[in-house]
Amino acid sequence: MVEDILPSTPLEFDKNHSIEPISESENEDGIDVELDRIRERRENSGQSFLINTIVPQTFVDYTLVFGVMAGLMFFGMVAIASSGIILGDSIMIDETLSGTPLDPHDCIDKRGEIWIDTWVQEDDLRIVSHNVPPSSSSAMLVAVWNDSAIGSEGEIEGDAERTLVVGGVGDLNLELDKEELVDGDYRIRITVFYSENNSTGWSELSSEEISEKENEPLLQITIKDLEIELHTNEASSFFGFGETHRKMEEIDDDNRACLTIQRMGVWGWILMGAEWVGGRETAMLTGGNAEIPPWYMAMVSLGMSIFFLCVQYPLMHRLYHRETDDLLSSEQMDRLISRTIENACKRLQIKPNLESIRIQNRAISVDVFLPYNTTRKTIMSPIEVKGTIIKDILNEFRIFGEMRPLQIKTVCTDSISSPGETPDFDELDEVKLSDDYSGFFSSMGQFGKLEESFRESMSRWFRKHDVADYGSAILADEDAIFVRVIYKPVTKFAYFLFKPTYQHLQGDLRVQLSSDLEHLLEGRELVVSARNEKSTLGDRAVAGRVEQGSDEHSGEAMVAKRDGIPGALLQNPFMGDILSSVEYVAHKNRKRIDKYGFWGLIVFVWIPFMASGVLVGAMLGLVARMKFQRVLAACFIGGTAASVTWAYTARGIIEVMERYHAEAFIPFIILLAVGFTWLKIRDNKRHRREELFKESMSFFAGAPDS
Repeated sequence: MVEDILPSTPLEFDKNHSIEPISESENEDGIDVELDRIRERRENSGQSFLINTIVPQTFVDYTLVFGVMAGLMFFGMVAIASSGIILGDSIMIDETLSGTPLDPHDCIDKRGEIWIDTWVQEDDLRIVSHNVPPSSSSAMLVAVWNDSAIGSEGEIEGDAERTLVVGGVGDLNLELDKEELVDGDYRIRITVFYSENNSTGWSELSSEEISEKENEPLLQITIKDLEIELHTNEASSFFGFGETHRKMEEIDDDNRACLTIQRMGVWGWILMGAEWVGGRETAMLTGGNAEIPPWYMAMVSLGMSIFFLCVQYPLMHRLYHRETDDLLSSEQMDRLISRTIENACKRLQIKPNLESIRIQNRAISVDVFLPYNTTRKTIMSPIEVKGTIIKDILNEFRIFGEMRPLQIKTVCTDSISSPGETPDFDELDEVKLSDDYSGFFSSMGQFGKLEESFRESMSRWFRKHDVADYGSAILADEDAIFVRVIYKPVTKFAYFLFKPTYQHLQGDLRVQLSSDLEHLLEGRELVVSARNEKSTLGDRAVAGRVEQGSDEHSGEAMVAKRDGIPGALLQNPFMGDILSSVEYVAHKNRKRIDKYGFWGLIVFVWIPFMASGVLVGAMLGLVARMKFQRVLAACFIGGTAASVTWAYTARGIIEVMERYHAEAFIPFIILLAVGFTWLKIRDNKRHRREELFKESMSFFAGAPDS
């Protein structure tokens, strides 16, 4: 047992310390008892949902089930609505809620009739017809009169100042350019007509020919009147002061067309995509610009929040949360690492330099520096030594629920090629001349029997595990028998299908050789090393998540692998990358939540800034060790408030921009929000990588090599 222990240091503080020898073995034994008690409690915690059973056991489990069901219902409803399979042409929902406090603006039913949609974009009048039969020849005429042609009672007098004509098939669109008109007030009459008996199209006809067809019988005609005002301003704006700007304003008393169920479903996917790419703000600005009802935008945003909160938060809680009694103090963590290293070194036949071991406990990672010496019985390479120690420590982290990344540096402080230290299976030492060769020939005879028995035993072992011999050797001296085996699976698709790891096979080989060579060991120690020549998933699945440093900040940090569905969902490369960024943001904002608690978490989720959504809020609650129910409630309240706030202010924001002649920049603002979100995520990843690896590099650089 190692007689050294690491001094206690709070986990919140970064501090380098070494294993100092102590005389109180009772303290060390007491910590071991505490660790064993925690291990027993965590390994025998009863039935675990989605790992040992599919029956929910706790409130966290029921929340996850609710989230999955809510997600299936929400996404399923949007999918069915967008497909138009059920009531695709119905406007019942939008028509019922329009004109109520949920949607102050009325909508009207325009299904089954030809209707004309007009709006001002970039100070030009856009005109689009709807519901014209796609197989009918159609035309659109736009007549423009100035205010001098409008009588005292509002009637139109005289010929139109300007007429625009377009022909074609089905629905048509046209644009009235502001540069074609002088400043003033105008009356616009839009006429759309089509012929059900003609499907050849009128796109090739001249304006005069199309105008003449307006008077033909059996035509279906739709007319819309509206007014526009065109004037030049020199007022200040967001983008300049004293600039000349021509502004077109539309005066239209027509209400918007009610959304059908199918159009609502399509817009549901559009809003979800916008929120996923650019955040809630981008989705609301996109929907507000298209006059989507605010209640629907809020519902889509809230549906996504409920799904991600009630599914991912329980999964994150499963990975990160530990009961208070299971939390390791700094002293316990140091002892756990030291005894794990001690046990690994015994198996590896190496001697750790206990006085030079360094451990750094940080909130973001655990760093370990381990110098060691080889012995005469060491047959593993430095890479294999490091890999074995990493596996052992990560396995302990998995059992104790430690999810901080591990970074480790091992240094062999002697020359592994020095004579007599490490067996060389390629060359045997020369036999010195002696007057009496009886001992030499006797040892050669015994070694021959040993090698013959070894080959017979290995042949059975290779067949037993369906692996091929890729290089095996045996060497013996007066103290030990050294066995080194390199095998290769012969199974097709071995990377995925070959389950045993080299540790399992190495242990099985040791047991088999101990039995088969028992009569030849003669009290000597059996040292076995097995290595898989072909890397398999079983051998590589050391960590649940691996993070690589950059050229500037090199390193490799590994997180303990977790089993079950939660581990599979959250520790794949894509979700692991997101999770690490969310975790980093949560750590950065922990002081605020520690200060303001439940209400502070609500405000954090509510505020309309990037990286403050329900997932970051949930992780923040985990980091602050708030109760699951309180975190769930705070994130739900804050997320609901954020969705409603943005949904009912998006249109107002757009109207303010229009007032200051900035409506042309709405698409730019949306793209800017998307770009800002992407930059924020990238910066979070970069800052986390710097913080994760930069200080570790400094720590390892400052540690002695001997």
